[in-house]
Amino acid sequence: MEKFFHFELITPNKNLLIGDFEMVVVPGEEGDFGVLPHHSNLVSQIRPGVLRIYKNNKIDKSFFLYSGFAEVSDNNLIVLSETAFDVNDFKLNNFKDNISKFEKLKNQTKSEDEILFIEKKLKEFNTIIDILN
Repeated sequence: MEKFFHFELITPNKNLLIGDFEMVVVPGEEGDFGVLPHHSNLVSQIRPGVLRIYKNNKIDKSFFLYSGFAEVSDNNLIVLSETAFDVNDFKLNNFKDNISKFEKLKNQTKSEDEILFIEKKLKEFNTIIDILN
């Protein structure tokens, strides 16, 4: 039996990771689920959380995902996420600075669409801080 399966983590800007791994734990909408070689086919929405990638029975890499979809089929896992980054790249002060900037923008704009966009980003930044801090 194969020990690895193919995994791809894709964002709109680039493919963050492509490779073969032993296990990936995905923050699914209904809870975390682990994918191993020859996992049954499934499609799941992703909730904000940390995706963990295992090699040699230990966590090799961890990525924060805000939302997206995961598809398992034919010994492949593909995760599509608009917001994804290596948890080692998380800098609390950068997110706090972004929150301050967006709050200032929100107070300066009168456009309903811009306000909705800013509120969405503020919610995302605060969720990231809550989970990773």
